[in-house]
Amino acid sequence: MRFFDSDQVRKAEQTAYDMGMPPLRLMENAGSAAARIIRENYDVRNKRIIIVCGKGNNGGDGFVVARKLKEYGADTRIVLAGDLPVTDEASEMRIRARDIGIPIVSYRTEPTSVSALIKSADILVDAIFGIGFKGAVRKPTDALIRFMCAVGKPIISLDIPSGANADTGAVEGNCIKADITVSFIALKPAHAISPAVDYCGRIITADIGIYDEAVNNIDTKLYSIDRDDISRLFKKRRKDSHKGDFGTALAICGARGMSGAAVIAASAAVRCGAGIVKCAVPEEICGIVAGYMPEYMVYPMPQTESGGLSITAYDKIIELANKCDAVLIGCGLGGDVQTANLVKSLLKKINKPIVLDADGINAIAGDISILKKMSAPAVLTPHPGEMARLCGVTSKEIQSNRFKYAREFAQENGIILLLKGANTIVACGDTAYINLTGSPAMATAGSGDMLSGMILSFITQGMGMVDAVRAAVCMHGLAGEMAEKKYSQRFVTPSDMINELAELFSKFENS
Repeated sequence: MRFFDSDQVRKAEQTAYDMGMPPLRLMENAGSAAARIIRENYDVRNKRIIIVCGKGNNGGDGFVVARKLKEYGADTRIVLAGDLPVTDEASEMRIRARDIGIPIVSYRTEPTSVSALIKSADILVDAIFGIGFKGAVRKPTDALIRFMCAVGKPIISLDIPSGANADTGAVEGNCIKADITVSFIALKPAHAISPAVDYCGRIITADIGIYDEAVNNIDTKLYSIDRDDISRLFKKRRKDSHKGDFGTALAICGARGMSGAAVIAASAAVRCGAGIVKCAVPEEICGIVAGYMPEYMVYPMPQTESGGLSITAYDKIIELANKCDAVLIGCGLGGDVQTANLVKSLLKKINKPIVLDADGINAIAGDISILKKMSAPAVLTPHPGEMARLCGVTSKEIQSNRFKYAREFAQENGIILLLKGANTIVACGDTAYINLTGSPAMATAGSGDMLSGMILSFITQGMGMVDAVRAAVCMHGLAGEMAEKKYSQRFVTPSDMINELAELFSKFENS
């Protein structure tokens, strides 16, 4: 599934116009499609439906919705959120609505009447701001949006909830909380990125009759991670397979008090099918890690006084890494300076694909130039806080434009970047993928360790690195969804999610 930003939507529209589709027809199609979707989801006959229109083309779509819903038997009324329409198309659609007797009232001149009208509504339609909106909603429209949300009536937003940035998913002030968002032409980034996605409700993409050529020729670089594509990566193994066919993985993880991170990462790597999984851990926690699961091999390493891996472990780890197919560095390593120096030394030497997570990322946050000096391809898996340290900005800034930071960092440093969070982003070069699976149940310690172990396992088995990351992210989210259904959001642990992988692999291998 492709996502279009606002510039790409405008380009598709302009291409359609150049091919002979009149702008008024496209607006008529959009409003008509939205009205049909509203009728399919709500009983509109004899219901009072208030359509709140802005001054741009989103408002123009709203005028069409009002007219079409009236044809379906609804009692439609129009509220102008601000000034009269400023585009020729929206102006024409306002006139058409007025000419068939639909009452139109302005919030600016009659706020009290508008408030009473909104209270009387059975359904509200939000056509205030479209995909061009940026920043925070200004007065007095912010009060109107706040009031629309407060009356407790179903709200349908056209294209994007008013107050959300379609390109970044940012919400900087008041924003419509929609029950349904009707998307035109293509999904927008905000339909999948927090916080905007939390305001969209159910998202339905409407067919507005735009020419296929106008859409297909858009060179978008943003895609969803498609479950069907992922399932095709997992075929049944040959009957004469042996463990050597599926590679050897090395997890360099753990420290005093954080043995669980190593256990979860290594367990996930085993359960995802790596032929052999080895763990290099501080000697103090060797017994704890080894005692959890007999299927992986554990190698005790010299440690620092604080219980982290010592720089003197370097030679032993390099010896292990040279005999492996992929390496994970970081889960639960701790913040010891010696350990950080060890990580940096390993990154310069190891020539196998590397997954760098958690404290491995923190170890290089002060000097990311090391990424360009690596001889091995790498995947970095930061959460927003770790990403902020890598970029030298705040977590809030990262969250305000997740695509921008993920893409730019991946491009500038020649790595694959997995930015964790609700709807995780995977960036490689100028292309990005957004994951649509997952659950709030996954917001628990160890969830990221599981994900890193999955990525390590898939790379070890010979899967392409981008595919390995996409597959792990998608399946990680699906496992979280399945565990939530079985246990509830609060009860789920990473071990529960790892157990759900069995059913997923069975479905994929037999599909």
